[in-house]
Amino acid sequence: MRVDALRKRMSPAARGRFDYVWDLVFRPALDLLPPSVGSPSSFSPAHARRLAECGVARPTSGPGFFACVPFTVLEEKEAGLRQRFILWTVDANRAAEAAGYEAAVPLGHVSEYLPAIRAECGTTRDFRTGFYAVEVPESARSLFRFCDSDGAWWELTRLPMGHSCAPEIMHTLAAVSAGHPDYVLPQFAERGVVVDVWIDNIRYTGSKQRVAAATTRLDGTAVECALTWKDADSRTVATTYEFIGVEWNHKTHRVVVSRKLRRRLMETRYALRGSPAMSAGDIETLGGRLLHASAVAGVFPGSFYFSLKSMRRVTNSLNRGERLPSDEVPVSSSVCASLRDWIDSVLKPRAVPEASGPPSLTAFVDASKKGWGGVLVDSRTAEISILGSSWSRAESELHINELEAKAFELVIRSLPDSVAGGRLDVVVDNTTVQGVARKGACLKSAVLNDSVVSGLERVRSLRCAVSVRWVRSAGNPADLPSRVPLTAFTPQSVASITRAVRDFFTGVVADGK
Repeated sequence: MRVDALRKRMSPAARGRFDYVWDLVFRPALDLLPPSVGSPSSFSPAHARRLAECGVARPTSGPGFFACVPFTVLEEKEAGLRQRFILWTVDANRAAEAAGYEAAVPLGHVSEYLPAIRAECGTTRDFRTGFYAVEVPESARSLFRFCDSDGAWWELTRLPMGHSCAPEIMHTLAAVSAGHPDYVLPQFAERGVVVDVWIDNIRYTGSKQRVAAATTRLDGTAVECALTWKDADSRTVATTYEFIGVEWNHKTHRVVVSRKLRRRLMETRYALRGSPAMSAGDIETLGGRLLHASAVAGVFPGSFYFSLKSMRRVTNSLNRGERLPSDEVPVSSSVCASLRDWIDSVLKPRAVPEASGPPSLTAFVDASKKGWGGVLVDSRTAEISILGSSWSRAESELHINELEAKAFELVIRSLPDSVAGGRLDVVVDNTTVQGVARKGACLKSAVLNDSVVSGLERVRSLRCAVSVRWVRSAGNPADLPSRVPLTAFTPQSVASITRAVRDFFTGVVADGK
């Protein structure tokens, strides 16, 4: 990879950030940490020689300034198992942290990428050698030395995957290669397609003509900047492919988790017969897989509240060092049954609703200690509907966040069936409810979790694309009906709500995303 050629394509802001991170890796401030000499490891000499044959490492005379730990992990690929080498640059990572480094890699939640399925087609590119496409400057190779079990010393010649800054470097170079408008000069930006980058994976989506043109330009950039792609998919236009652990089908507008993840989840489902025991590490892994698969399938994790809470307890105990990953953890029959149901639900293909264009209906939600309120605005007819009621004495004693969640449920449950298949914009003034709606779960409060999930289930039954936004309380039209009974409304009350709605849509009150 010709890093110098890609750097010339970067926008001034992207280049400045890239140079800063590049220097942290290859020209670190050595005075931030005392020198630390590496020690012999259990790393196989045969593996080290293989790395040298591939040009990833080379023999050297002795230890460097920083201590590094070499190891391999076993990965499951379509062609079979494969060992991946990782050099954990322990001291270099500490030096970057001491210099104040914080990663700036804009990897969104998987759900944020799903609306692209509505495009006519897409295509993907994946760097053949990943991080190893980036060559370590000769002057910096002594920073990345390691020892094998025979006491022989080696130094890495390619970007170490175990460096905390490496993902940002790789992501930036991939984004520049793809012509992402946020990273490149205007003349190199791809604007006719949607550009998505995930570390060293690239995807274009859009019309067939524009995707084909953008992919042709990308392959031209590959020639100019010495980039190489994996052979898995060399099509310039595709309607089915895999990207970020998801299978995409642009013809049916459906997504489903990748084949590998489906196989892993089915294996786990088979093992969850009766009341087995699982290792703590396997439970943590299952939790991560289910959360990813739920986002793809449109399943709300909060629907499996007690299973999720059970797995979170195990994960927390691992993080606190109270358990080892190999420790056996008994799993009750009820949790087993719930996990099997959860797995079944996330394995189904999902039709992603249209998310572009203006909302067909905007629902404002609010709650007070007195009651709940809602204001529905139909963008097609400009009709405004006002909802609300008082809490019972027991309900009024709940925490305000729980009341806001119950208001969310009540307003969403009041939506007319006529909004089915449209786009719904829900506006709240409570960031907790907004966060729970985006995550689809809340483990701190069963009331909050169940109320928000119930509302989301109603949205799903209507096949609506939904967004949940935040607005300041002072600008929320639903504030008044949450405090004043509808029976006490006057013409002035209605006029006040109408004015608040108008101010919201004309931008007088700024809202957050």
